[in-house]
Amino acid sequence: MKNLKFVVPNTFTLLNLLTGCIAIVIVFKGKNEYNAAWLILLAALFDFLDGLFARAFHAKSEFGKQLDSLADIVSFGVAPAIILFHWIYLVLIERSPDSTFELISANFIQSLILFCSLLFAAAAALRLARFNIIQTESNLFYGLPTPASALIIAAFWLILGSTENKQVKDLILNLYLVFGVLIVLIFLMLSKIKMLSIKFQGLSFIKNILQYILIIVSLLLIIQFKVSGILFALIFYILLSLISIPLTKANT
Repeated sequence: MKNLKFVVPNTFTLLNLLTGCIAIVIVFKGKNEYNAAWLILLAALFDFLDGLFARAFHAKSEFGKQLDSLADIVSFGVAPAIILFHWIYLVLIERSPDSTFELISANFIQSLILFCSLLFAAAAALRLARFNIIQTESNLFYGLPTPASALIIAAFWLILGSTENKQVKDLILNLYLVFGVLIVLIFLMLSKIKMLSIKFQGLSFIKNILQYILIIVSLLLIIQFKVSGILFALIFYILLSLISIPLTKANT
């Protein structure tokens, strides 16, 4: 019976892993490859729930910690890297004469551009390994968490799949934008910039005021802007962290 309390959080961790695996398959073989982004969002929910139940059941363990990182590298490292690969592939199709680009006929430069997308997975692995070793403050993260980075890529992918606006599509299917997103996310993940954690410290409003602000503003953005609101909410999370945490530290 003692070990049963570990079953629930570990089950959510495995659901996170399996959802990430399905997302990878869907990008290459799915009827609608854009649905892979929804699965990354679902994996993020499972990731949140495994931590929630681990804390609620006092079921934190080294095994759970390592299992969580292994699941995260698939769902928030490899899966978004595959989406980036496919995103760049679509960009190259748009840039090719008569939209005739094929992977099998890609030259060295085109192949190099495509495989740069996999650097995201490498950065996520480094970020997760460092997290397991040096993370000490439970209410802060050092560097942008891998789930948040993956969700940013998923949000762009959802916008691309859902919009009928040609200007928006042309903006997203821009090689400079894709590489800009990739470089910024890698920098933020591997940096030691302190980022806000959404873990609550009890039920106190004052102690959790930043978390409440984040949740309320994010919900309003999603209600107002629908799919695009997910991206706006993640950008707001980054800005809130960059602005509020230095001020909080200065006041304590």
